[in-house]
Amino acid sequence: MQNQSSTNNRSPSPSSTQRLSPNEWTYAFDKVITDDEGRSQFTKFLQSEYSEENILFWWAVQELRLCAEDRAAFEKTVQEMFDTFIAADSPLAINIDHDTRTEIIERVQMMEPSTLPDTIFDKAQAQIYRLMEKDCFSRFVHTQAYKDLARSLSLPHTFRFNGRLSPV
Repeated sequence: MQNQSSTNNRSPSPSSTQRLSPNEWTYAFDKVITDDEGRSQFTKFLQSEYSEENILFWWAVQELRLCAEDRAAFEKTVQEMFDTFIAADSPLAINIDHDTRTEIIERVQMMEPSTLPDTIFDKAQAQIYRLMEKDCFSRFVHTQAYKDLARSLSLPHTFRFNGRLSPV
């Protein structure tokens, strides 16, 4: 097994017999959602599946971290995100577990806005990340959009699922 530092310093090759470790799968997914064009293509794919709320929420949490120092902007953004993704009647409700949703609802509705933790959405973001990585991304890798991204971002072109090669 290679050490982590050498694995991080090289791009996965697009070999047709390549087996991806969980770390390489995560690398490919991370590269797609953090690259502007990758995120755009993945968002279009999610829109076609009527599940774009996932990437929109994930990215909103990333952006929220950037305004954490400006408390007024942070509080306003938390409320907007709550109304958009968490509240019972939210237009883009995300699929998170009951306990996490309840915890967020209680914090937003019961706490003074100035005491909301910077990490209020972290647990929900982690759940959405896992959902996208394990579910949505496994379908996205079979699209032409992913094939094009794989070429431009030097991502793997072949993945192994349940011991079988799955050409992309």
